[in-house]
Amino acid sequence: MKRFQRVNYLWINFCEKEQFTFLDYISSGFELNFMVAVDFTASNGIPQQHDSLHYIDPYGRLNSYQQAITEVGEVIQFYDADKRFPAWGFGGRTAGGPVSHCFNLDGTATGFEVEGVQGIMAAYASALHHVSLSGPTLFGQIINRAAEIAGNSLFHNNNKYYVLLIITDGILTDLQETKDALVRASDLPLSVLIVGVGSADFKQMEILDADNGPRLSSSTGRVATRDIVQFVPMREVQSGRISVVQSLLEELPGQFLSYMRCRDIKPLNFHAAQPSAPQY
Repeated sequence: MKRFQRVNYLWINFCEKEQFTFLDYISSGFELNFMVAVDFTASNGIPQQHDSLHYIDPYGRLNSYQQAITEVGEVIQFYDADKRFPAWGFGGRTAGGPVSHCFNLDGTATGFEVEGVQGIMAAYASALHHVSLSGPTLFGQIINRAAEIAGNSLFHNNNKYYVLLIITDGILTDLQETKDALVRASDLPLSVLIVGVGSADFKQMEILDADNGPRLSSSTGRVATRDIVQFVPMREVQSGRISVVQSLLEELPGQFLSYMRCRDIKPLNFHAAQPSAPQY
């Protein structure tokens, strides 16, 4: 007697989806927009003294802040059409007023953008003469301001992606508020590069980086949509172990692509291949 075996077939539909590279987007006209925020807390030391992290060397040797601005800015500026960069300071007093955790680096009330990397460097050097170092170290307002700019850009076009460089020497006082801001910003076209200068304990920055742990979660329990933070300790750069630019370029393309792919944003002027007409 023959035995019959019942066979169940599982039909799976595959959907082919083209994966674009970072260069596909950049070459089609997408821009990287550079923003910078500089730490003016008192722990940096009096700028006029040689041991200060803010000391401007008369012979042209760059301090850690200048080095980070130059190295990162010179890479990002090539992908920015107008080369106008938002530049802020935090943790200092301007014009004898209260401590501000997000003030325009050029000292004006409205002009938060400066011209090119040299404009950032000039605004930074000038700020050291009219900003009184204070504290504490807070990131929340800076990240929220950058996120506001990145969010507003979505109403005009979809071809801009922002990179915020935060240079700091200190330990955060608003760690949870910073996490909340980063979780909200993870939905926006924004990456945050944090460069730590000096000899402080930067364990908090490694938590924000989240490379070796879970994704950031907010005070309400919401988990970040994607990782948008990269932390680089300047002391490892100066020892020759790593490069600021290399560290940035290791993660930035992936962060950029994660945003574009989760929003299903394609390179500019991309036309999906249409099925050919049936032949009769």
